[in-house]
Amino acid sequence: MTQPSLASPRPGGRPRDESRDHAIRSATLDLLAELGYDGVTMDRVAARARAGKATIYRRWPSKLAMVMDAINAFAEERMPTPDTGSLRLDIIEFLTSFHEAIRGGRGRIIAELISEMPRNPDLRDALRGGLWTQRETSSHAIVEHAIARGELRPDVDHAILMEIGTAIILQRVLLTGEPIDRVFLESIVDDIVIRYAA
Repeated sequence: MTQPSLASPRPGGRPRDESRDHAIRSATLDLLAELGYDGVTMDRVAARARAGKATIYRRWPSKLAMVMDAINAFAEERMPTPDTGSLRLDIIEFLTSFHEAIRGGRGRIIAELISEMPRNPDLRDALRGGLWTQRETSSHAIVEHAIARGELRPDVDHAILMEIGTAIILQRVLLTGEPIDRVFLESIVDDIVIRYAA
């Protein structure tokens, strides 16, 4: 399925006001946190951001494109690719930033969107093409750096290596509600992830 365009190209004319982009993304995230995906509408975002609907449609052709652009920008800010020089520390930071990005407040938005995926194929495809692609790119970089340093064998499956910890975090956030702290994240890495990579 074709991924939604995250932002419409702007024809010649006045330069695009990036502060309006930020205000609209912020309003979108706030409404997602308050109302969920189904509760977000272009009208509500326009009212919250104090922007005209025409301003929004010039930037994003659809609600889905607007939501995904806001989510991807949020994820890029909150989940940078770690490069500490250590595989263990990189994975701990990778999982820590992922957990912090999906818990409470705005972070809970990502967890809620993930839970919505089975019921909304378009949202599922957009998340896979945006957020998950960003996470995969980050995890691939971590693994490649570790291989270059001699910490990992070249044939390791980087997807499985990084998905182990992510899956455990999602289970606790979405299903069991059990607490997650630094000690728990370190135990995931030391007792499970690193052993898989050995």
